[in-house]
Amino acid sequence: MSNTSGIMTRERFAGCTTFDEYVSRMKVNKDTMLQYTAEVEVSPEDVEWWRNQGKLNVLTLTYDGCGDALYNVPVMAKIAQQCPNVDLRVVQRDENLDVMDAHLNQGLFRSVPCFIFYDEGFNEIANLKERAASMTQVIEQEMLRVRRRVREENKVPWRAELARELRNVVATRKKYP
Repeated sequence: MSNTSGIMTRERFAGCTTFDEYVSRMKVNKDTMLQYTAEVEVSPEDVEWWRNQGKLNVLTLTYDGCGDALYNVPVMAKIAQQCPNVDLRVVQRDENLDVMDAHLNQGLFRSVPCFIFYDEGFNEIANLKERAASMTQVIEQEMLRVRRRVREENKVPWRAELARELRNVVATRKKYP
């Protein structure tokens, strides 16, 4: 968990856009965000669990064009809609880089969505970056399969293009006196 003490205050959180306000301002993917939110079903067991967690303040860092946000933010939005104790705010990552940089994925990446959970006193209690770890594993395994297939299917032109690129790189080499 990141140490964001002092970064997020009650006043700053209160000034952040609600999910509905965020969606109303979206420039791209607005209809898809609304559709996916309508489609999400939260189990009665999950709703009960969330309702029993006490007051939770959830800040979500994202941007309109993020594919993971389209799949993940609607889940948190639906939870917040069904659980009055969950106050969800959704903000643009690039307008909140101080918070984002305190929550870098693997210490390097400004991955979104980033869900940051605060208790009633605005102490950070948890965060989730980008997507569920199990889904990252599924995506990475599939990407590896695709890369291997594409390389094999295109190995002759791939090698020819690399030979040209290697030649071009050396042809533009630095000349020393």
